[in-house]
Amino acid sequence: MFEIEVRARDSLARQGVFHTPRGTVETPALMPVYNPNIPLIEPGEMRRLGAQMLITNAYIISRTPGLRERALREGLHALLGFEGPIMTDSGAFQSHVYGDARAENLEIVDFQVAVGSDIVTIFDVFVEPDFPREEVERAISENRRRVREAMERVPEDRILAAPVHGGLHHDLREECARSLAELGYLYHPVGGVVPLMEQYRFDQVIKALLATKRGLPPDRPVHLFGAGHPMFFPLAVLAGADFFDSASYAKFAKQGRILTPWGSQHINELKGEPPWSSVWDRYTLREVREMPEGERTRILALHNLEVSLREMREIRRAIREESIWEYVEMKVRAHPALLSAYRALLGEPETLMPYENSSRRRALFYTGPETLRRPSVRLFRERLRRLGRLGRGAIAVPHGPMPLSKFLPMPEGFPEVMPYSVTPLGPIPVVVEDCYPASQSLFPWPPDRTSAREVEEGIKALVELYGGNAEIADEYEGGEWDLDRLNEEKARAIAVFQFGKGAAEALLDGDLRVVYSRSTGKLRNVYVDGEHVLSLRAADGLYTLKLAGGRRLHRATDPPRFRVIVNEESAPFNAEGRNVFAPFVVDADPGIRPGDEVLVVDEVDNLLAVGRALLSGREMLHFRRGMAVNVKDHVSPRTTKGGR
Repeated sequence: MFEIEVRARDSLARQGVFHTPRGTVETPALMPVYNPNIPLIEPGEMRRLGAQMLITNAYIISRTPGLRERALREGLHALLGFEGPIMTDSGAFQSHVYGDARAENLEIVDFQVAVGSDIVTIFDVFVEPDFPREEVERAISENRRRVREAMERVPEDRILAAPVHGGLHHDLREECARSLAELGYLYHPVGGVVPLMEQYRFDQVIKALLATKRGLPPDRPVHLFGAGHPMFFPLAVLAGADFFDSASYAKFAKQGRILTPWGSQHINELKGEPPWSSVWDRYTLREVREMPEGERTRILALHNLEVSLREMREIRRAIREESIWEYVEMKVRAHPALLSAYRALLGEPETLMPYENSSRRRALFYTGPETLRRPSVRLFRERLRRLGRLGRGAIAVPHGPMPLSKFLPMPEGFPEVMPYSVTPLGPIPVVVEDCYPASQSLFPWPPDRTSAREVEEGIKALVELYGGNAEIADEYEGGEWDLDRLNEEKARAIAVFQFGKGAAEALLDGDLRVVYSRSTGKLRNVYVDGEHVLSLRAADGLYTLKLAGGRRLHRATDPPRFRVIVNEESAPFNAEGRNVFAPFVVDADPGIRPGDEVLVVDEVDNLLAVGRALLSGREMLHFRRGMAVNVKDHVSPRTTKGGR
């Protein structure tokens, strides 16, 4: 069975495993294009460089004497000498561009099945970016018909690729994706973007990808057709792409050009051996330049493919380390078209926000004005607004140091007089100074124009909130912090910031006692009426829910709020402390974000456990593999009967 399993993620970027009958593939993944008529790099060498999958053109093989017979007799994998998964393209793009490919949909689908292709592609109607709306609609309708008829010919141990088209009509592309998803579990290339890539209209490629993601269930594998340049990979992954195919390594090599992580360069323009591949450990630049044309092309192709595959490994590492946003922001400054595309991505928060992580382990680094448009900053500002007005007055310190309580004294009248550090992230009260990314962010000094403007806007917002009771000061008089008082106020404010007002009241209603570190002064644990309800994580300043806190939250809220509902098969194991896996989730609060604290309940709303979500609420309902909730505390199985 072909299935995606998410192992690490950051917003729409996801690093995981693609399960296939021929083994697993680590994603995001790049498939080198292999043409058996022009064997520039053999599949075995591609495998050595790190290629996990290949893509080849079934139409070319079917129309080439000798290759067709061998493929039918020996199978595609034996023909190419590659045991990993192989995807076949149908030749539809060549038919559209060159007019030299003529095939019926079922004819080419049947051939792909007969030769053992793992991912079979329909012979789709290609849609150019500038096609009028009516023509796009006709193509989408015809392609849907071709998908339906092809599904009957593809066996269960293969998967059918159903390209998502729409041209520049992104509403049609979203609709196309949704209508194809209704047909069954399919593999979805984003089609018709090669002309956009060639014209460096990367912003439109990103919009096409986001439209596709909106229309598809989150468990579907998404392939960006023809986006083979490594400088574009990180941004496309951040927009939700899982797979890429590339003939660029060969095309650029034939032009005497090498790919770099930042662009491309002609070999005659190089002033020294490039550092990005092992090719230059074996050859000098002079030796490569003096090679016969065919050998030089092969060596440059090896370099280009190695650079491309290394870039994909670096992207997977960045996702695992939760640094993909910083990585992308560095990359997009390599070309103005990339920066425009990144801004296009940030301009669609409604697509990004449902998958935004609740927090991160790494600090937020400011790399430019675009940083302040990230979903994580939007989420932080939304949570700050939950707090509302704190006390009767405020003291605002523009560009105040964080954490504020470490550098500035406690004002007289605290907490009725609340100190704020006004940063480019917004006006941050001292009571949530430890919450990500308040103290886990780095900004340059002096601030640039955008950062300074955001601070000015934050001061205006604070003055509006507190009226004439907001004082603006670089420093203020006060005494040493009363840590008992400070941490009690933090305990309440962080609960509102993280869970919302009603939930926070339920968690903390009663005799409150806080435990904090005597060495650092930071809040560590919260007890109410003698029960341990919450623990504070040092990494992000947010709470981990304890079982006693889970019971309080469960009693005070109605389903499905905060809940992950599991079936009767899973419930006894979760009550014993086992993690929750996606196939056993029957429902979930759609507002759950990756990283949220959640309640694990059975189908009649008995509380089983509390834990941390690894997927969004929507993702839990679609994925058929992987962990949905990391259980942190659980009830005894004997206590799960009898309702709420």
